[in-house]
Amino acid sequence: MSIYCVACGAQNPDEARFCFKCGRPVGGQGQPAPPPPPPSSGGGGAPAPTRDLVCNSCGAPLKPMAGETVVTCEYCGSSTALSGDGWKAVKTHTMLVPKVFDEKEALEVCRSWMDQGMLHHHLYEDSKLVEGKLSMVPYWIVPASAITHYTYEDMVVEGAKVGGTIAAAALVGGLLGGGGRGGGGLVVAPLFIGGGMGGGSRRAAEISAQYEYPVVAVQGLQSYQPKDYQFDLVSRQPFDKRKIPSGYPLLNGDITEDAATYMAKNYITSVQADKAHKEHRMVQSLSTDVQVQEGELMHAPIWYFTFERKGAKSILLVDGNRMQILNSVH
Repeated sequence: MSIYCVACGAQNPDEARFCFKCGRPVGGQGQPAPPPPPPSSGGGGAPAPTRDLVCNSCGAPLKPMAGETVVTCEYCGSSTALSGDGWKAVKTHTMLVPKVFDEKEALEVCRSWMDQGMLHHHLYEDSKLVEGKLSMVPYWIVPASAITHYTYEDMVVEGAKVGGTIAAAALVGGLLGGGGRGGGGLVVAPLFIGGGMGGGSRRAAEISAQYEYPVVAVQGLQSYQPKDYQFDLVSRQPFDKRKIPSGYPLLNGDITEDAATYMAKNYITSVQADKAHKEHRMVQSLSTDVQVQEGELMHAPIWYFTFERKGAKSILLVDGNRMQILNSVH
């Protein structure tokens, strides 16, 4: 039975401790969804702030909008996040410094990516740029270790069985048939390799890996969540708002660290499964254990480009630090 948040009415998994939409703590199971909030009388516009807070670093007022759970101070750049114990200062807040602020230079990354291969030649020239912007997007970086145990059918062993059976049959047939001197017919005697008839081809394996998994902290950007992309985390540095020129949005988040941790476990489990299937084609059973540690908040520069071609739109996200395609949505 699902858990419904009493604050916003969003549906959450049974094991959720915090609402994945608004970040409020959820408790109990099967809570009925609350009635929808009354329509705004303001006729649209930005959502109203939920409450006034004070920055733990500089004392400036913070005014998170409805649903926001991660707020960055516009004065000093310190971040405050909502948790089960209320609003607290984020312990570790880092950033990747933007390397390119010129749109034309950033578009060259899109051109190179779109025009790859003979079939896509001139795809960039045939597309119309609809929108392009650079924003500092918050990500929760979740350190984790994962180990996956699985079994698979060893096709090499299966081939060895067949080859061994044929070789044995030829050998036995040759012996019983007098080496081809007309002493009788061919008798097939199966010879199974690797554990006897019908068995021995199933193998066990494991994959272990370390991650610093990035989970985008903005619910509205979840469709652009990278699955197996790694930022250049070696070059990240303590957050410094002065390194972001004015005019480039610094986004707040609406996904709590606990929610991001839960999501990271699911993403990592999926990545581990993909690795197992790439390693062996006949995977039969698979289980993954993911252990996570305390994460950090990191703002990354993301170029967001929308293209239109023959009535269809596509979106490319460019990592503004590594200057590589982060994700694409068609």
